[in-house]
Amino acid sequence: MDVYFAGFEDFQPAEKKALQHVKGKVLDIGVGAGRVALHLQQSGHDVVGIDLSPSAVEVSKRRGVKVVKRMSACDMRFPEASFDTAIAFCNNLGLCGTVLGVESMMRDLHRIVRPGGVFLASSIQPTRTKNPHHLRYHKRNRALGLPPGQVRLRERYGNTVGPWWDLLMVTPSEMRALCKRTEWHIDKVYRGVMDVYVLARV
Repeated sequence: MDVYFAGFEDFQPAEKKALQHVKGKVLDIGVGAGRVALHLQQSGHDVVGIDLSPSAVEVSKRRGVKVVKRMSACDMRFPEASFDTAIAFCNNLGLCGTVLGVESMMRDLHRIVRPGGVFLASSIQPTRTKNPHHLRYHKRNRALGLPPGQVRLRERYGNTVGPWWDLLMVTPSEMRALCKRTEWHIDKVYRGVMDVYVLARV
């Protein structure tokens, strides 16, 4: 869990590079424990964090994030042109679970991010693996007409097991297709543990 509480010095190199593109008012999607929001607040940005988890909302507020709302990434209720930058690190690009769900989120972001704004979105590159279990999963997905990086998962901690949920991880070519359908443009791709896509609003 340390990654969720990391200071800027421990962010992934790709995240650090992408954060150079941040400007103006920021929306942190899936704020978690507030690591990104706290860093940007300290850098002088006005930040709004959202998270569906009430516990994440409470923890991030306790840690000092000034504005946090309990809200789903799949149903963002903000007025048009509310933000200059949106961020979805730690695979949060794929929180809406399917290609159609992520497309809907990106269209919503196009509405609430001002013209000339940016969206920093990270995703594990799902096909960058030689793990036989992952490769079998990808093969099964393709047979079902699904992208290789669409996964169904749940978390286990001690004796506690969470509910099943869906997550989408996308390759650069899949990201380009998503952008084409949602009026975004890929400005840069920073490769890392998770690739970070820097998208410009068009």
